[in-house]
Amino acid sequence: MKKLIVVCLLFVFVLGGVFAQQRLRNGTFNATAEGYIGPITVAVTIARNRISRIEVTKHEETPAFAMMVFDTMIPAMVRANRAEVDTVSGATVTSKALIEAVQDALRQARQ
Repeated sequence: MKKLIVVCLLFVFVLGGVFAQQRLRNGTFNATAEGYIGPITVAVTIARNRISRIEVTKHEETPAFAMMVFDTMIPAMVRANRAEVDTVSGATVTSKALIEAVQDALRQARQ
């Protein structure tokens, strides 16, 4: 009997997670977050409830650090369909700013 209850509860949690997932509106959503040197602005494109593209449209970060972060994290975000991916060591502030900007754009897509 206890196993049946556990299985039922697990089923409810899994089903609840599937139905609780919010839909993303199609379109391109812009957001900005403060980086290490200045603001980082992104354009996040959503198609069919997935991130299809993330473009950094403006930044003031040191080019070497910025490219290291953008070239590593943006493909990971698109693959994972989420903003929360591993940061780049040595460029933590820039990494977190990118995550924050993409999170803001995704919040807009959920509204």
